Amino acid sequence: MVAPGDIGAYGYGITAGTGANREDLLDLISNISPYDTPFVTSAPKVKANGVLHQWLVDTLAATSTAGAIEGDNFTYTAYTTTRPSRLTNVSQIFRKDIAVSETQRAVNAAGFKDAYQLELMKGMREIARNIEVRVFNGNGNATAGPTTSTGATETGRLMGNLQNFLTASANVGTYPTTTAAYTLLFASASSSAAVLSTTMFNDALEQAFDNGGNPEQCFASPKLKRQISAFTVTAQNRNIAAIEKKVVAAMDLYFSDFGLIEIVLDRWIPEATNTVTSTAASDCRGQLFFLERAKNRLAWLRPMQHTLVGKLGDSVAGSVLGEVTLEVLAPTANVRLAGVNNRV
Repeated sequence: MVAPGDIGAYGYGITAGTGANREDLLDLISNISPYDTPFVTSAPKVKANGVLHQWLVDTLAATSTAGAIEGDNFTYTAYTTTRPSRLTNVSQIFRKDIAVSETQRAVNAAGFKDAYQLELMKGMREIARNIEVRVFNGNGNATAGPTTSTGATETGRLMGNLQNFLTASANVGTYPTTTAAYTLLFASASSSAAVLSTTMFNDALEQAFDNGGNPEQCFASPKLKRQISAFTVTAQNRNIAAIEKKVVAAMDLYFSDFGLIEIVLDRWIPEATNTVTSTAASDCRGQLFFLERAKNRLAWLRPMQHTLVGKLGDSVAGSVLGEVTLEVLAPTANVRLAGVNNRV
């Protein structure tokens, strides 16, 4: 005797890959890999004309309160400290190669119509993300040029990033504490990272202002963004209508004595792994970047573009490629805080 439930639809197979019943496969692909790129998206874009990209920076002479003598003759001073100086960076090639079999392009796939177009879209997002990471992380050739880019080493050029340009005392927060809180990247194990405070935040803005800069953006990692949102700001209130039924615990705009600062959440900012504030907090990789938008640009030697290579046997191939470098027009207009703890 046939048991109840063993007749009808069940006789045609309910397991995927067996029987006559179609599988229930959603025609959608979910991809939660992050690809947001706040700096690459908002930074001004300019044209580069060579692999070695250069620009000039200049300063004014020191201020003087002295008066000129009536009837005095002209005198000339040597331009030794106020002459223009040259900054350089090298272009870096970002590339993603794509190859898809013709069979895969022909089959009826779920979630997309053409596998090649899917990989093309992913490749462009991956390159934009890689540029964003490069802007804030790693060591590059900001001043030395492409010293290891050709020859037997076959090493690709690496553009200098913000860490390479913001290294002088004018660019790095030097908050005076006995724990050497504001040390450069990868400080010695004896140094202790500091928890971000409103004083440190405002000191960085003041330092940029004293140098002639006017930062409008503060790029923060997730942990440091939470610290900024937890700031206790004197004489400032947050008014929320009761009907909204909301609890606001975030700070996206900071009204400082030096202007309005946009707090930009960027998951690619270097972040420490510390969870304590004692001397054991030796991971000093956590950083915070105060940037003046107009002074930090992306100079494209070859704008991002797709090249269809064509048929390779029974597959189709192509490449997404762009060549770009970071242009920091006035490094002292920015400030980088290093050695910041991630404890919230």
